[in-house]
Amino acid sequence: MGIFNAESSIVKLSQHVENNIPKQKMNRYIFLITFFICLVFFFCEYLIYFIVQFQCDWPALSQNNQSHQLRALILADTHLLGPYRGHWFDKLRREWQMSVSWSAANTLHSPKAVFFLGDIFDEGKWANQNQYEDYVERFTQLFPSNSPHYVLVGNHDVGFHYMMDDIKLNRFYQTFNLSSSDIFRVGDIPFVTVNSMAMEGDGCHICKEAEKRITSIASGLKANEKPVLLQHFPLFRKSDESCQGEDSAPDEEKVVNFRPKFDCLSKTSSNWLLRNLKPRVVFSGHTHHSCVYNHSGVTEFSVPSFSWRNRNNPSYLLVTISTDEYAVYKCFMPKESTVIRIYVIFVIVLMISSIFFGYKRFRARHVKTL
Repeated sequence: MGIFNAESSIVKLSQHVENNIPKQKMNRYIFLITFFICLVFFFCEYLIYFIVQFQCDWPALSQNNQSHQLRALILADTHLLGPYRGHWFDKLRREWQMSVSWSAANTLHSPKAVFFLGDIFDEGKWANQNQYEDYVERFTQLFPSNSPHYVLVGNHDVGFHYMMDDIKLNRFYQTFNLSSSDIFRVGDIPFVTVNSMAMEGDGCHICKEAEKRITSIASGLKANEKPVLLQHFPLFRKSDESCQGEDSAPDEEKVVNFRPKFDCLSKTSSNWLLRNLKPRVVFSGHTHHSCVYNHSGVTEFSVPSFSWRNRNNPSYLLVTISTDEYAVYKCFMPKESTVIRIYVIFVIVLMISSIFFGYKRFRARHVKTL
């Protein structure tokens, strides 16, 4: 009788072990799947932004200019979405991307000054006061920094010339502590900012005030002092046809002529700025594409959009500048196509492994039944 009970207990124990082994394997599989999902998500939504930007570095000046130099980060066209355009998930996704990218850039490069070249808002020209205040709060949360921020006005912030008015301009100027045209010095380096929409040249009171301030700034420059010119619109050029690089405009856009006063400044206004300010270098945004253009000896850098809503491969500029020399390095951020490709590959691997694991379980049960 004792032998029978012992044999019965062994059989029950064996059945219990056999029944629990598949459950243990399933639990282990679920754990591994959950772990790798979290790992891929963490990599694609956070870590990759640091890894890619870690490869960027400040450009060096000549040995004679190792002291008294400024390291400035320049970006453009963040286009924070408002209440009217774009899906809520699009807004959430783009703001997360820009927030993490900015956190990586600020942490890795520690710039001494940061310049935003306009169109920081996408719908600022339509926003009422409450919507505008929400915009400003989001911008402040997305782009925190211990470095000074200098924010220029763009057409999406206040509208093109025909849509721009004193109310929109003044609230933007008061928020970011600037005016239609400003000069400020970071260290010994002079920077001049321009409201591109006020360079219409039609005699409106906003345009007259901007022109008056620029004339005053030009007369106040020291002898042989050449400022860095910052603006939203690029200076006049016929098109982007001569622009090169992987982040320049697509070929079909390069052959399309620019519309002066909408896509770039007019030729008259551009020549007037170059003649009066005599800048040594110009930085602009607006086109969302990269371009390096020479204006009779003055180089202009058009900075691509910082938002993945406008580009697959956004970037910003790291600029090292002294009183008589500058160097520019373009830092790319992760391509959205690369992130999507990683997700797609992971989903395919996950599906194949799930099918393989399910087949093994089915076969094991089938053999046991036989």
